[in-house]
Amino acid sequence: MFKPWMWLLLLPVLLRTSGLVQDGAPTVWPQENLILTAQVAGDVSSVALTGSYAAIGLGQTVTVLDIAHPTMPVLVGRSLALSAPVVAMTFAAVAPAHVNRRDQPPAFLYLVTGATLSIVDFTDPLSPTLASSLALPAAAEDVAAAAVPTATGSWSVYVYVPVGEAGLRIVDVSDPTQPRETGFYDTPGHAWRVAADLTSVPGQVYAHVTDEHRYYYIVNVTDPDQPLLTASYSGYMGMMQSGDVALAGGYAYIGGDSGMDIMDLSDITQPRRVVGASMVSIGFISRLAAAERRVFVLADSGIVNTINVANPQRPLVSWRYYDTLGEAGEVALAMLPGQETPLAFVACGSRGLQVISGADPTAPMRVGWFNLPGRAYGVSLASQSVCEAGSCTPQVLAYVADHDGSMHIVNVSQPDQPAQMAAYDSTGMAWNVTLDEQIAYVAAGPKGMRIVDVQDLGQPWELSFFQPYDTFIRDVAIAGRYAYAADRMHGRLYSLDMSDPVHPAEIGLFDSPGGAYAVTAVDNLVYLADGAAGLRIVDVSKPDSPFEVGSWQTPGVAVEVAISGTLAFVAGREEGLHIVDVSNPAQPQLVATYDTPGLVWGVAVEGAWVYLADGPAGVRLLDVSDPARPRETAAYVTPGYAWNVAVAGDQVYVAAESGGLVILRHVVLQPLYLPLVR
Repeated sequence: MFKPWMWLLLLPVLLRTSGLVQDGAPTVWPQENLILTAQVAGDVSSVALTGSYAAIGLGQTVTVLDIAHPTMPVLVGRSLALSAPVVAMTFAAVAPAHVNRRDQPPAFLYLVTGATLSIVDFTDPLSPTLASSLALPAAAEDVAAAAVPTATGSWSVYVYVPVGEAGLRIVDVSDPTQPRETGFYDTPGHAWRVAADLTSVPGQVYAHVTDEHRYYYIVNVTDPDQPLLTASYSGYMGMMQSGDVALAGGYAYIGGDSGMDIMDLSDITQPRRVVGASMVSIGFISRLAAAERRVFVLADSGIVNTINVANPQRPLVSWRYYDTLGEAGEVALAMLPGQETPLAFVACGSRGLQVISGADPTAPMRVGWFNLPGRAYGVSLASQSVCEAGSCTPQVLAYVADHDGSMHIVNVSQPDQPAQMAAYDSTGMAWNVTLDEQIAYVAAGPKGMRIVDVQDLGQPWELSFFQPYDTFIRDVAIAGRYAYAADRMHGRLYSLDMSDPVHPAEIGLFDSPGGAYAVTAVDNLVYLADGAAGLRIVDVSKPDSPFEVGSWQTPGVAVEVAISGTLAFVAGREEGLHIVDVSNPAQPQLVATYDTPGLVWGVAVEGAWVYLADGPAGVRLLDVSDPARPRETAAYVTPGYAWNVAVAGDQVYVAAESGGLVILRHVVLQPLYLPLVR
């Protein structure tokens, strides 16, 4: 059958036979692309445990931590980027009677990424690899799995996915390379959370499903082709919305908007509500993890609380809670040798993975933490020598400003294998980082400008800071021994003598008419993206007496500026990119404007290419070989909001907020040649 795309193959022939084609040099259609190389961090959305390893969903990757010492989790492995951010993950549960079998189920991790079920080979925890994936009828927010031994000695493994209005889907993953849906149970409402049950009735498998609208279903999935409703329950504790479900010791624990209900499962066909625990004050209970004596609850506010359920008839809620300062993800429990209570490994969004102890029943506390850039807002690149065992080699480093207040140093010399080296906490919020040899200047918003010594890359430490009263430092530029700090709060540009970085000295001030968003220094000129006041050009030949020499009024706001030769590339947020001729600083002239589908917050220039951080629309690549006619040649929608961008060679580094640091490669595709047309 003739396919529509076959016309492309016939096009040159048709043109030539029509008489429209002229022999001679071919016409070249250059083609570009932006391809994902790696992703560093992002929100920690999910967690699953096996042995001494924790698998966490870190943006679009599965990241593996060694938790042999849970107070100090260590990153040991990372998968390639998946198609979308990880939402939830699990390993297959095994019935207690089979836990000690010599032949255990194959090591696979099951996770949902939006409307996709992904199966990751975990045989080598240091190198998890995608085995296969299966499209789901809709986006899912939870997943459970169970492994059951067969008569032949092998394992049958099934995954249970609640898919909203599409109900509970059952997928046979016994062959992890060829997952197939075997059956489904259509819950009356919106299937949300699920837990696999292999203990209530020996030889039987049940899926416990919560419906977003306060319903709870127990589905017998022993026959995966024909799941059957065993029992249902509604109206518990007056909840308007139900959350997670967790199982332990013959009880089901159900969270919701007014606390937690405890259900007795001694008769699986007639679950009985025993009691409820009110926890209205900490918010909606979105995630639970249960053990024999302790239940950890995670509210959507990021608060972790513990409940002593040694006697499920009389649960004791701890009168103090722990605030992770993050967002609710998943919770998984691990029991360490010699301990009576488990540790909770909590996925806390932008605040990383936190390890919480419930040993003190009155006050849960954090005992361990793993964190990478959670909300990346700025990124800068530097080439520095990294020394080990007396040998020093030049490395490419990315300095990432985390909105939660940290500066992360990431070695990107091998862009496909980025490695975090160290972090510095400004205690405020970090908007951007500027490098000057072995000093990093962190624009820390209300905490001013923090001056950090990065000579020892393993242990960055603060030398000093510049923090005027009631300020918001959003960007810093360096020229010689001077620093220029943009104060977004009052539209000021501070001139600082940094001859002694331990004692920064304010020597000059330029009071701009707008809001100073970003600053770039070239020779004796400072280019200020001044918000509603557009582009301001300031002469700093005398840093103690800065004065304006020219300006160009943007139609909207100016939030970033990059300089290349005699051109200024001004990020105009919703107004797109403005290309301005600044060959005469006193009279800047507009050359061209390019509108984008998003909001342009960041801009970087490399040769004839301009890279735009376009907010919700990701990264846009423009060809500006003819500045008067900028042309978009490629785009990549990042997993988070693109705030800032930096470029080195063909590698593009994007500060993508909840997506962390996203590393892309600018690829020039094989050009398409067509004959010339008369």
